Amino acid sequence: RFFATEFRMGSQADRRGAMLIHDGGPFTTGMASGLGSDFIVSGDIQMTGSGVPFVLLAECQTIGGYPRIGTVVEADLATVAQAAPGTVLRFAPVSLDDADRLLETEAAALERMRALVQPLRRDPHDIGDLLRYQLIDGVTCGDDLERG
Repeated sequence: RFFATEFRMGSQADRRGAMLIHDGGPFTTGMASGLGSDFIVSGDIQMTGSGVPFVLLAECQTIGGYPRIGTVVEADLATVAQAAPGTVLRFAPVSLDDADRLLETEAAALERMRALVQPLRRDPHDIGDLLRYQLIDGVTCGDDLERG
């Protein structure tokens, strides 16, 4: 049922988690009663006691007792986290092998970003209002504490 449901990003979202809203009844199960706390990671999809799903994000708690129906793969987590309220979200099952293949290593991410970065070079002669730019910030004479 979860994979067949079209969700929308709810307006209740912050760095801890994002509520998913949908048409239809809550997601509940009798198997969740007495569920013990377990480790949680960002991307986990928890079903609250009222059956409302939340995707846990960067500053989620580290342990909890709500049942989890799955975890958003890291490659897609930014898409969920940055979705505006009302954005349609659909979920699909992914095997562990496929999730591992989608995972970008830190080294690969840095290399990809390096390829995208271009130095910002402007010739001062082309900047007519050069004096309006604050070219140096946070510089002191070094005697601040002595004067203070």
